[in-house]
Amino acid sequence: MASLVQRLKERKLFQWALAYLAGAWLVFQGIEVLAEPWNLSQSYIRAIHVILGVGLVLALVLAWYHGEKGRQRVSGPELLMITALLVIAGAVLSLVRVGDEAPSTSAAFGSLDANSEKPAIAVLPCDNISPNPEDAYLADGIHEEILLRLSKIQSLTSIGRRSVEWYRDNPSPIRDMAMELGVGFVGECSVRKDSDQDQIRLTFQLLDARTGEQIWSENYDRDLTAGNLLDIESDVAQQVARSLRAVLTPEERARIEAVPTESLEAYDNYLRGRHFWNQRSLVAFDSAIDYYNRAVLFDPNYARAYAALAETYALLPEYGGPSIREILPLAKAATDRALTLDPDLAEAYTASAYIKDYFEWDREGAERDYLKAIELNPDYATAHQWYGELLIVTRRWDEALTQARRAVELDPLSFAANLILGAAFTCSGRPHDALPAAQRASEIVPDQELGIKWLAFAYVLSGDHAAAAPLFDRFAELTATDPEAYRAYLAALNDPAEMPAAARALQAPSLFVPGLNVGGAAFLAHLGQFDEALALLEQAYEQRAPRLPWVNGYPFYEEMRSDSRFKDLLRRMKFASE
Repeated sequence: MASLVQRLKERKLFQWALAYLAGAWLVFQGIEVLAEPWNLSQSYIRAIHVILGVGLVLALVLAWYHGEKGRQRVSGPELLMITALLVIAGAVLSLVRVGDEAPSTSAAFGSLDANSEKPAIAVLPCDNISPNPEDAYLADGIHEEILLRLSKIQSLTSIGRRSVEWYRDNPSPIRDMAMELGVGFVGECSVRKDSDQDQIRLTFQLLDARTGEQIWSENYDRDLTAGNLLDIESDVAQQVARSLRAVLTPEERARIEAVPTESLEAYDNYLRGRHFWNQRSLVAFDSAIDYYNRAVLFDPNYARAYAALAETYALLPEYGGPSIREILPLAKAATDRALTLDPDLAEAYTASAYIKDYFEWDREGAERDYLKAIELNPDYATAHQWYGELLIVTRRWDEALTQARRAVELDPLSFAANLILGAAFTCSGRPHDALPAAQRASEIVPDQELGIKWLAFAYVLSGDHAAAAPLFDRFAELTATDPEAYRAYLAALNDPAEMPAAARALQAPSLFVPGLNVGGAAFLAHLGQFDEALALLEQAYEQRAPRLPWVNGYPFYEEMRSDSRFKDLLRRMKFASE
């Protein structure tokens, strides 16, 4: 050992190592400074790390062979060692690159290919640079309108709003973001409203995500009118399509250039309504309805405002608002008015389908409307997502997975799309496959009750009761229900002796959460307590619980499907008999 230490000193290995590490540290600092301005992706940064790590080994090898004074020749064993190290480094680099290029979200199906036949683009949220911060609704509304027009172009793919909005609070280098979303191009825009002079300026630039090179840009300075705003949004969509060599059909061009309203007041109220609609809460929905109603007062022929009103009415019962019986006439009237004014409005068909599905249990009519909406706007993620829900409750698993995957592909960071993908896997008997999508949904919106519930379901059906336990505790906290009921359920799954206590706890009326479940019925069914489960389901039927049709798809009710009482309940909900 003393001899080895002496030889290390003679060859100055310690000095070589210290000098190399000092140089590597300087390189690391340089990467940290240059990563953002040079748009260095994580793959290149990791590659440099690997190279420096291998370089340290090479430096020590060279020091060992050349550290003694006078020795200059590279020996055969040295060459073999260096060659082997370089081969290993090359293999590691290839693994690093493959691992990095795999989409970092559960949903990115595209590839970073700016020359593909169907180019994909992610338009980032428009920055509000107006003097008044409250004008943010205008920037958000213009951004959503640009996305809507791009989604009407079948020869390109535009990533949905929820996914690109995630990057507002989680900025990332363009190349990394594009890789995560599976796109080759990125759009950036800013909006400035000058209230004193009634002027608006919109700046838009289209970037090649691989290089960061600007492909096209434009400054739009216009008077603040509805016509000018709509012209700007239409021109941006067409210029993007032209720059990406996407082919516009005459029908698509007509839809993009359509002017839904000439009233600035109507359009402004519509954009304010969309701002609240996207917040997804009962209070926000009430504000959205107020603004949509103002919009149609200023322009009674504003079809899209009626469609938005119908969408909002449709979701009210699920968020603890008025019952389906109360809201159905208003929702139907808004949908019918929208389709009368514009028979080719995809959003109106989507709202109509949702109402037929959940309010009227007319699933054949709902499917026709969903398919019509998708025909009119193939990239409308909400239509694919809601259609996927219908396919889940009708137990058409493969088709449901296809629609759910498409929704996630179009909007990879959408909570709802990932949630429905997880639900499709769970209901079709593949809970292990459901976990990545359900986990992703919970990461996107950490404290959303539905996301936590479906993730807990997936763990329970996968047999991991320990992982489900804290999720049920969190669900109980968020919904103000009794956590002991869910604990009793898990205990009964593990020990049949706990069944009586669980059955009592799960029948508590306080477990009923409007819009989210039908009390403890699913848990009771899973424990084999069919009489108790059916009693709760009958109560939910009388109350017309918004999500009651899901009992036909929930895996917890599989053992009850042969029960004549359960079959009768499904028949009354207009499900075809098996």
